[in-house]
Amino acid sequence: MQFERIKESDKKRIDEVLAKSNWTGSEYSMLYLRGWDFFDFDTMTVAFEGGYVFIRFSPHLLAGDEESDSHGYIFLPPLAPEGEFAKAVDMLREYCESSGEEFYMSSCRKEEAESLDPSVYEIADKEDYRNYAEYLYAPSDLIELKGKKYHSKRNFVKRFINTYQGKYVFRTYSENDKEGVCALFGEWIKNKSFDEYHDGMERQEKKVVRLALEYSLKYDDFFADVMEVDGRIVGFETGELTAAGVGIVHIEKGDIEYDGIYPSLCQMFAAKHFAGARYINRQEDMGLEGLRKSKESYHPCGFVEKRIVRLVGANEKERAKNGN
Repeated sequence: MQFERIKESDKKRIDEVLAKSNWTGSEYSMLYLRGWDFFDFDTMTVAFEGGYVFIRFSPHLLAGDEESDSHGYIFLPPLAPEGEFAKAVDMLREYCESSGEEFYMSSCRKEEAESLDPSVYEIADKEDYRNYAEYLYAPSDLIELKGKKYHSKRNFVKRFINTYQGKYVFRTYSENDKEGVCALFGEWIKNKSFDEYHDGMERQEKKVVRLALEYSLKYDDFFADVMEVDGRIVGFETGELTAAGVGIVHIEKGDIEYDGIYPSLCQMFAAKHFAGARYINRQEDMGLEGLRKSKESYHPCGFVEKRIVRLVGANEKERAKNGN
């Protein structure tokens, strides 16, 4: 297995395998890999072997992860055609055994982690798995907002449309909108307390917004839209439709002075881009109470629950090293 420095041009090869998988998470989005500090794109390498994709990275020191200095490389779960995940994991384990690298695999979907041979692989002890579970929604739910459980969301969207009828426009982002989007994001930052966020979240979000807007102009599977009222940008949303048929919402920001802005952005963006998707992934809540309440209010149909997988005995070794 030959690992080489990952390049943005590898997106095409990754997408070819992604299209054969049932992957519902966001880890194999090029925006996710490049945008968030934890993955440290500058240290990331990729191997294409046996029809599978293997990615490894060194956690960014600024990510603040307690284990950032405890391991060499961290591996993402191998990306494999449906039904071949266990075979790909065994191939990765064999590589680690031959190279002397530690087998430490993060972001493994719970059901796949639990399907691996328990005499060989074990799930690491962690207390915060819930914080990083990604929320999945049925596209029809977010588009149609049917039923009693969506009554309030439906009313918010109707109120927004009725209040700003003839004044609002929901349209595709263009390069000319960059200044307006940045101004809105700057105002959002001013009104947001980052005390509850991880260190560096403001800087990271700025980076992701910039990259998401850039990708929406560069790739057909990335999207960005703006909401204008009286010619002023009061909201924007970015996302993508993965090769595995999952719609991912990356960024959603709005001016809350406009009643119903967030439910309207969510519904209109989903209707425009994700009607044919398998699921809509609105990503994790990071354990933030307000964000969790918001995501739960849209009634997810499931979660991408993630686990860390190591070789049997690794948990005991870690506890012994820490004196527990």
